[in-house]
Amino acid sequence: MSGSEGPPGDKEMSFWDHLAELSIRLRRIFIAVITATFALMILPADLNIGNFMLLFSENWMEYKPLVAGLLNKIRADILPESVIQNSPVGNSSEVAGLLNMTLIYSGGFANAMTIFVEGSIIIALAITSPYIAYELYMFLAPGLYPHEKKFIKTFIFSFTFLFVLGVLYGYYIIMPITFRILLYFPSILGVVKWFDVVDFYHMIFLGLALNGLFFTMPVFLVLAMKFGVLSPEMLANNKRYIYVGVLIITAIITPDPTPVSMILLSLPFIVLYELSIYLGRKVYPS
Repeated sequence: MSGSEGPPGDKEMSFWDHLAELSIRLRRIFIAVITATFALMILPADLNIGNFMLLFSENWMEYKPLVAGLLNKIRADILPESVIQNSPVGNSSEVAGLLNMTLIYSGGFANAMTIFVEGSIIIALAITSPYIAYELYMFLAPGLYPHEKKFIKTFIFSFTFLFVLGVLYGYYIIMPITFRILLYFPSILGVVKWFDVVDFYHMIFLGLALNGLFFTMPVFLVLAMKFGVLSPEMLANNKRYIYVGVLIITAIITPDPTPVSMILLSLPFIVLYELSIYLGRKVYPS
């Protein structure tokens, strides 16, 4: 491969050379992710060297790693101490108790360690995602024309930006509201809400990933229009059906039994869909 701005083929590489380079890039990505994972599992939650030494003392069971602090923050952000504010069922102390949710650990001994490891890997992937994108781009770039490099950069940036935007929107808007609604229904029945901590974090991880991927759909719509697979007029003429389909998809991927989360997730997509039609008219081959 050639690192120049010229067309591909300046320096021919065999299939095995390409495979070797891909292996090197993937090895670097693996090392970066593993390093970040172990850092999250080993470093102290408050990044204080004094607390790190606690790990080697007789009170080592009191040591809280960084990933534990991050998981606790996720729990605090998604599940506040009380969700009685603006509740339609009132503000009494009885209601306050009903609207609190208790996380319990009901699985086997390995389940807690599974969440510990899974959480570390997922957060590590999020932290190292810019580096992962860089390595993948550097593998593809030498064999591309300048205009193709520009296209790949735009695609990677747009996908990453919209995915992160979707995750943040899900974290701060969708998931907290979803759990507030899920907590409301047991509260009006006067029952205690117990939720397994493993299921809780799995639901959070899956929900955020789906939110992020859902936000990236306009990228693929514009991509399809650029290559003539779809046309802007086709999307514009059928957007009513698309919006109905989006509402159905969001109803499936959101655990909220009411339409609140569905609408909150659909509205941003509708805005992005209209933006996709606008951009599609600029890139669609005439």
